[in-house]
Amino acid sequence: MTRVVYTALLALLTPLLLIRHLLRSRRAPVRVRLGEVMGWAAAPAPAPVWIHAVSVGEVLAAEPLIRGLLASGVRPLVSTTTPTGAAMLEERLGGQVTHRFLPLDLPWLQRRFLRAVRPRCVVIMETEIWPNLLAQAARAQVPVVLANARLSERSARRYARIPRLIGPTLRQFDWIACRNELDRDRFVGLGAAADRLTVNGDIKFDIHIDAADRHEVDGLRSWVGARPVVILASTHADEEARLLPGLRDLRDEYPDLLIIIAPRHPQRFGEVADLLERAGEPFVRRSEGGPGPATQVWLLDTLGELKRFFGLADAAFVGGSLVPVGGHNPLEAILWHCPVVMGPHVDNFEQLVASMQAASVLQRAGDPAEVVAKIRALLAQAPAERDALRARSVAFLQSHQGATGRLLQYLEARVSG
Repeated sequence: MTRVVYTALLALLTPLLLIRHLLRSRRAPVRVRLGEVMGWAAAPAPAPVWIHAVSVGEVLAAEPLIRGLLASGVRPLVSTTTPTGAAMLEERLGGQVTHRFLPLDLPWLQRRFLRAVRPRCVVIMETEIWPNLLAQAARAQVPVVLANARLSERSARRYARIPRLIGPTLRQFDWIACRNELDRDRFVGLGAAADRLTVNGDIKFDIHIDAADRHEVDGLRSWVGARPVVILASTHADEEARLLPGLRDLRDEYPDLLIIIAPRHPQRFGEVADLLERAGEPFVRRSEGGPGPATQVWLLDTLGELKRFFGLADAAFVGGSLVPVGGHNPLEAILWHCPVVMGPHVDNFEQLVASMQAASVLQRAGDPAEVVAKIRALLAQAPAERDALRARSVAFLQSHQGATGRLLQYLEARVSG
């Protein structure tokens, strides 16, 4: 497939893509503004740096970078694709940045957007590879960085099927700042220019817990008290149903155990609520308040709060790892020194998970029964063991920090140049 064929297919699929945007917006706290997606809305004001963060995870990953730019006096424009990403941006950064929904990757729309923004540099987070955006940026001589670049084995195999499109597109990045050597090797294997790739580290290590986060956790703790807490974070379909029976058995040892469930996707909030009702689990939705003494499950059906809920937990299961999704990032739990268990499917973060296992801050389990067994052992830890875990978490985080600073140096050189 060439870029001409890609553009023709994208143009043909535009009506379906707009319908998809509308469906995504139905239950989201922020509606997709279709005028921006189609390039009909008023053009955004110029900004020295344009950052694209497709959805919630990428917005959270970009937050240290955005805050660093703001601290240096640079107000970036931030685009997202999903309404949940837009909601997260509003939640975390409010009116400090300008937000737009990313126009469809059609050359005339990307060209118009770039002419309006007039950025000195474009930063794309993680794995968003848009051929026409990159082509138009190259035409306008605007450098583009793929920041915190990651590429799972599964994604690499998919991209390898379209070498005539992906190779030339990757070579238009001015810098691909990879999280680790494995990501770098995969990008090189797809045709990226080796002299434009570096292992810059993972900027998620630079996310920090601020005073507002700690204050919020203190408020949440007033509901929980001294109850033992287990969180099932970023779960996918079938994971809750497979874990709940075993966790229910833990109540023989911990009668006041509180389980927090945070589904990965907002559209599953109702599905998980139905599951809990059928199972006879006394639960309360976060959107309706906090748990009472008889509450056994707290359903986190809000956006932007998961990081803080790790601060309540004695043990965490990070989802997408019992089912073949590839797992989600466990770093936010470690920020709160919360011990983590993950299942066998960790393709999306395999090197990070391996390094966390080596540092003894994360455990793997092969099936739901083993997940529950490891959680049981974590709940039984003595205070000295918890202190040792805290020390290991701090050391692990500190040894991997600094990626944000290196990205900021690159951007500041281009903004001031």
